[in-house]
Order: sequence, then structure tokens, then C-alpha cells
Amino acid sequence: MKRHYLVFETGALEKTVYPLLETTTIGRGSSNLIPLSDPTASRNHAKVHYYEGSWVVEDLGSTNGIVFKGERVGKISLSPGDMFQIGKTSFSLVEREIDEAEETLQTTLEFYSPASLAGTDRRSVRLMDVISKIPFFASLQETEREELAEDATMHVFNAGEMIIREGDSGRSVYIVLDGRVKVFTRDDGGNELHLATLGVGQFFGEMSLVSGKSRSSSVAALELTVLVELSYASMAKVIDQNLGVKEVMEEYHQARKQDTLDKLAKMGLTKSELLP
Repeated sequence: MKRHYLVFETGALEKTVYPLLETTTIGRGSSNLIPLSDPTASRNHAKVHYYEGSWVVEDLGSTNGIVFKGERVGKISLSPGDMFQIGKTSFSLVEREIDEAEETLQTTLEFYSPASLAGTDRRSVRLMDVISKIPFFASLQETEREELAEDATMHVFNAGEMIIREGDSGRSVYIVLDGRVKVFTRDDGGNELHLATLGVGQFFGEMSLVSGKSRSSSVAALELTVLVELSYASMAKVIDQNLGVKEVMEEYHQARKQDTLDKLAKMGLTKSELLP
């Protein structure tokens, strides 16, 4: 089966993705399913809806209209990869083929339906299901999972795109909701050294969160990949309030650090920043 996503291509929300599950309105007004802060967008600017086998973007009588391939349009049927502009914000339509075997996990993508931005239970229920499957979140109470869900952000990356780079600052944790990523480092000659491949339901980034150090490896998408990002601020709050979460995260941190050191040792290398 196929799933479709609307992706911000420009602006502060670049890479943020919204699964298209229903008619989705876009505009400056807070009642829209995708609200924009862009002053050049009208209060009720456009809607994206499914019609006769394809997703259609349609103007709702806005001042500046919808721009598609350099021209203003009133309504246009979208194909995967198509881009359109509303005010100063550009969007693209992404299509993803979902294997039936993955469907149970893929339904978790629905938590980030644009409707969820209005604070419906739909988002929280789906994301809390994802969170509950991560080992160091197993002991969280429902209210704590809800708080994490409210702070989460979804991103999409195309095959080959970098998600984090070795040496970068940043302490967010990422969960793979769709696709696969590779974790790697480079030797002194710049050659890529593979450390791990992560798929649906797996996570990365916790090493920097626990250690406070810069990213110890790079991560890139192997295919079209959808990630949920949990910020350092929201994670730190959970850790401070839950000793069990902190202990399990420390265990994962030590295990992954040792695994990385062991793999590097087999290649005749080491990382001083990972040593005690």
C-alpha cells in the first residue's frame, strides 16, 4: 500500500513532515490543520484533499494564491515529487510504498496527522505507543508519555541525506518510524566505516544526550526515512523525574559505546572521546 506525506521544503520547519490522512487545510489562522506563521499567507489559504485517485491542492480565495512551477494556480493535482508554494513556504508531496508486513508499525505514523496539532488524542495515543516500545521509556506513566508526544517533532530524509554528523553539537534522541539509517564514522583517511544499520522502532542519539559530548558518529538515511525527534529539554525532564529511565539509558549508553569501541578495535582504530 502507499502512504503520502506533505513535507516542508523551506523555512524554520524545513524537513518537518505531515502524513496526509484526510483533507488538510493550510493558512495563517490557528484553526488550520497546518498553521503558518508566514505573514504572506492568507488566514485560510488552501486545502489539500484526495480526489479521484490523487492528492489535490486547492486555493481557498487567498490573496497570493498557490504557485506551482512558477505559475499561480487555483487547483492542481499533485504527483509524487511535485512542489508548490504558499506565501514564502514551499511544500512537496512524498509517496512511500509500505510493505504489508510493516503495517502494524506504520500505523504509528498516524499520530502526527495535522489534526493532532489541535491537541487531539490521536497524536498522543500513536506516539505513546511508539514510546512504550523503547526500553528506557517502559517505566513512564501515561501522563509523561503524553508530555513527550506534545514536544515531539517528525522529520523526513531522502536516501543519502545526512541526519547528524560526527562532531556536531546536539543532544536530541531520534526514533525511526519508517525507513532505515546507517551509523558510521570515518578513519584518518576519510574512509567510511560502518557501525550499524537501524530500522523501524530503533533509536539513536542517546549517547550524546547521556555524555553531553558532541555526536560520536554520523547518521544518514539509506532510503526515504521518517524520524521522530525528542528534544534534549523534554528528555532531560523525564530523566530528572525518573531514576529508572536514567539507569536504563546509562546502560544503553555504556553498551553502545563499548560496541562502537569493539568494532573500531577490529579495524585497528579507537576514539579517544569514547574512552573512560
